[in-house]
Amino acid sequence: MMDDNWPWPDPRVAGVREHYERMKLLHGLAGTATDPTAKFRLLMASVYSARAIIELHFEAAEQQQLPTTRDALKKTLPEKLPWFNLIERIRIHDFHRFGLTPPNPKMIETFQGGPIKLRAQKGSAFYTVQADGPKAIVTGNSSIDEQRPLLRQNDTFFDDDTRRYVTLEQVVADFLAAVPAVIDQFEKELLP
Repeated sequence: MMDDNWPWPDPRVAGVREHYERMKLLHGLAGTATDPTAKFRLLMASVYSARAIIELHFEAAEQQQLPTTRDALKKTLPEKLPWFNLIERIRIHDFHRFGLTPPNPKMIETFQGGPIKLRAQKGSAFYTVQADGPKAIVTGNSSIDEQRPLLRQNDTFFDDDTRRYVTLEQVVADFLAAVPAVIDQFEKELLP
């Protein structure tokens, strides 16, 4: 007996679509959450699916199932998917570096995750966080090596590409709005 969904979609296409559906569900639940902590956690979970959609594209390119390369996708996908690089940084810091916790409404918080390496050589290296984002100043042969840093103030994250702070809710909403066209293109380009 054949399944009603026959022919079955490619597993990568099905996976990308599933992560999109998870994002929609989690974003919708976050929109109805009255508890700020629950809302933050739901939005963070949706960031994982956003990054999974990107990683599945990369994997398909590496397996030569797409007529492109991972390096080429790193250049073209940010143009199509808002907050592409910020999503990567949020996910890395949450999963690998520190674990991001919900903002505390009783405090004013600023968090700068790194690593950020300052090397002073015949001069100085200075790094500070200001109201309009991070500032790096070097003199002489000094350098500052930033490894996908993440700056967060209360419930906003600093996006290095646009040089502004944005809420996690806006990141997820904008990505969700753009991803269907990317999924359609992925499905059309995927090689058997």
